[in-house]
Amino acid sequence: MNEVKLLPISLRLIFKDPINLLLAVIPTLLALSIYIFLIVLVFKNSDYFGVFIQNWIPDPQTAGWVGKIITAIFIIFMFLVTSWTFILVSGIISAPFNSLLSSRIEEKLSGKKVSEDKKSTFKSMLKDLGSIFVNEVKKMIFIVILTGLAFLLNLFPLFYPIGIFLLALVLSIQFVDYSWSRHEMTFSQCISDLFRNILSYGGYGLVFLVLITIPIINALVPALATSFFTVLWLERQKKRLTA
Repeated sequence: MNEVKLLPISLRLIFKDPINLLLAVIPTLLALSIYIFLIVLVFKNSDYFGVFIQNWIPDPQTAGWVGKIITAIFIIFMFLVTSWTFILVSGIISAPFNSLLSSRIEEKLSGKKVSEDKKSTFKSMLKDLGSIFVNEVKKMIFIVILTGLAFLLNLFPLFYPIGIFLLALVLSIQFVDYSWSRHEMTFSQCISDLFRNILSYGGYGLVFLVLITIPIINALVPALATSFFTVLWLERQKKRLTA
């Protein structure tokens, strides 16, 4: 299948399933609620700035103008901070939701039950807790190394393309990892899958890297990327698509 067609499939899997849509929307609403609460809290206490200015500028008219300028700067600052951090906060909140979303999408596309009996799954998890922990630590170290390397490369204009590609790869890994973890792939199997599909993962990672920079749309990136990379991973694993 042409991988470009996987994007509309990913969208349909979210918007045509009410449960999947809830899993995509709830984290965004939670993140928005946190930001709205913080913004309202800050503006409710904004009188403190007015009092502070009047202590330095006795003239009420001048203090009023300075206060308006500071308020405008503060609003711009709040907007920038919100834009830069919203996707991060939203991503952290959405992690457990995305894990379930990825699982439901795989079940839909593969036609197979992904989740096992809860008791046996829990016993297996406890039995393999040590190896699971070591495996996850290895993946985290690998991601940190890639991120650090990307940061260093971006210090030199000549290596910008490589640095940006590595950042895109790190982004894609975070979403492909839902499939890796669900199938209990070892670190070496994950690395093998990554290098086997490095151009595909990195290329589509660049697409989502661009989407992250677009306000409003970036709020849907975690769910959409989860859906897309789950579908892509299944396609790459030669599993049956039924969407």
